Amino acid sequence: MFLTILTYSIQAIVILLIIFTLVRKNRKKIGRGSLSLLLFLLGLASSYELSNYTFGDQLFSFLGLPAWSNRVDNTGFHYSLLLSSIFFIPGIIIGYKNPEDFGALIGRRVSSIYLFLIIISLLFFIISCLSK
Repeated sequence: MFLTILTYSIQAIVILLIIFTLVRKNRKKIGRGSLSLLLFLLGLASSYELSNYTFGDQLFSFLGLPAWSNRVDNTGFHYSLLLSSIFFIPGIIIGYKNPEDFGALIGRRVSSIYLFLIIISLLFFIISCLSK
């Protein structure tokens, strides 16, 4: 458990150092388009699991809602993916409207990729439910 937390902490520190290095070398201004990158990171955090702790699951639990479509054994479709898409969709829109700002391009592209994967997984889940 400790090694897992240490590994994720080191990864987070490296990512932050890379972002700070890019900000220092940045020729673009930080503006509204930069929210695209922030929204992507929030969407990623809402569906990312860290040693049996998922922020999205905890939020659903706080609201009294199930985080999985099958409550009995936590299987089926993970609703935290839909929660993360709530962050990805505005990230894409903001990235398109303000492409000249720092982080808008990468936030828009990565949010688009993750949203595409969520849609594909949702389609596979629907197909598997209909085939039963």
